[in-house]
Amino acid sequence: MKGKKKIRVYLLTFGVLLTSVACAFSGKPAPTPTVTILPILPTSTIASSGVVETPGSVPETQPPTPDTGALIVAYTNENNVSIWLQGAIKQLTTSSDAYEPRLSPDGKIIAFLRTIDAFHLEIWAVDSNGENQRRLVGVEDLDAIGGGVRDPAALAIIPYRFRWIPGSHNLAFNTQQVFQGPGLSLLNDLYVVDADSLQINHLFLSGWGGEFFYSPDGSQIAISQPDQILLTNADGSQYRSALRYDPVTTYSEYRFYARPVWAPDGSFLLAAIPPVDPLAQPPQATEIWRISADDTSPALAGSVFAVPFQEQSVAFSPDLERIAFLKETGQPQENLRELHLATVDGLGDFVYSKASPIVFQSWSTDSTRFVYSTGLAPETWIGSLEETPLGLSPDFNGAQGLSWVNSTQFLFWLPAGNGFELHLADIDGGSKLLDTVFGVRPFFSFHR
Repeated sequence: MKGKKKIRVYLLTFGVLLTSVACAFSGKPAPTPTVTILPILPTSTIASSGVVETPGSVPETQPPTPDTGALIVAYTNENNVSIWLQGAIKQLTTSSDAYEPRLSPDGKIIAFLRTIDAFHLEIWAVDSNGENQRRLVGVEDLDAIGGGVRDPAALAIIPYRFRWIPGSHNLAFNTQQVFQGPGLSLLNDLYVVDADSLQINHLFLSGWGGEFFYSPDGSQIAISQPDQILLTNADGSQYRSALRYDPVTTYSEYRFYARPVWAPDGSFLLAAIPPVDPLAQPPQATEIWRISADDTSPALAGSVFAVPFQEQSVAFSPDLERIAFLKETGQPQENLRELHLATVDGLGDFVYSKASPIVFQSWSTDSTRFVYSTGLAPETWIGSLEETPLGLSPDFNGAQGLSWVNSTQFLFWLPAGNGFELHLADIDGGSKLLDTVFGVRPFFSFHR
């Protein structure tokens, strides 16, 4: 697939779909839909992005600065960091050992991991204009971090997860121990490095941190551990337990960490807590907990009977008003799954689609649309609470890592020969091939 590509969209018309959705969220049973597929031919532009489809390769020129409000995409190609901006591509690194690039909140810095050897990783950064490449967290820093609690059998201490703190050039990260063989051993810590001054702040030492989730304004942190969720101010003050839960059996060599989601205004969080035994028969419910940021007691918002979290987690819409989850149906050998939508209290449960297999991918930024895939190919669908579902062209079967840029545009990867294609698409227009890349498993980050 080279040069110009259109995103042909198919309209999946359910004669009673919108009525069904309304019935579902009112608690009434939904009628059985009928299906008709009609082709729609879109235009060849992505109107709101300023991107127009043109044949030929993308020019490798110096991109404009990212403070223009335009979409900027960071990704790796042959294990080097590149950016795409307004139709231009620039390669920023040349060491061929980089992956997982992440753009800062203002789009001016890209943090990424560098492979040092078979066991060691470091965190580096480069300005989005290609200048000032620097090491943020090195092997010596990581060894010092884990020195007091390191298992004698551990071969290295490496970054586990790193994220930019909202509205800043500060990067938060936690660490894990690496052993010869499988397994995941987090040190339950949390550190912050300033990408400008390179100073590392040891916010929470081992045992006091864990998985971390900053509030939208960066003023608070939710910290997840295998048996509780904690809340703290960003400076480490007001450290307190917000929700305790029983450790969840994973049937593997790692521990379950809840992944709370902040409300857009930062006033509360929601967390889906699976049953202690996700494979128990009869199935047990996944509980939805509401955690207030003002220290009031947590409240059970609702519960749903979902597939084990190892297969698919409960997915909250960005406005935290709805959830999507999968539920097993039919005989086990059929591997049939239903995609359910419901309000966060688990009420108004509605079966949106059924397939073998089916995977929910992501909600749109305005919480009105979502992406899911069906079948082994797989086919990718854009569902909606307000309109009938759209199916991407068969040319885009197997789309991976789909991420919404706004309410209508999304980025995704597509396998292509020995590499991958990075596409920007708009459900109201066309698609743009941004680049064809090679190397490690695709990963991209964007800023607008």
